[in-house]
Amino acid sequence: MQYLKAILIGATAAIVTTLLHQSLQPWGLLLGLTFTYFSIWWIGRESGKKRFKALASAIWLAVIIRAGTVGEGQEILVMGDKAGTALLLLGTLTVFLATVRRI
Repeated sequence: MQYLKAILIGATAAIVTTLLHQSLQPWGLLLGLTFTYFSIWWIGRESGKKRFKALASAIWLAVIIRAGTVGEGQEILVMGDKAGTALLLLGTLTVFLATVRRI
């Protein structure tokens, strides 16, 4: 059950961050990254194990990378502009810091 919860939390955090990062610049990016950090932190706090934080982080990265690639309808959710590049760079750093932080 914890594995499913970690997957859902990681995917939800990535979707929220993807949708917010372009809408309210720069506050949307900051809000999304803050939500991501605390979501991954919460998973580790609740489960007491880093493996669930790592799983949520991996799912977050997979969703963000998928959002940054071209889909079948030629849509891209994370563009290559300043906000998109900041999301990829700072998001990866945020996820890493949330994962390696002590529980």
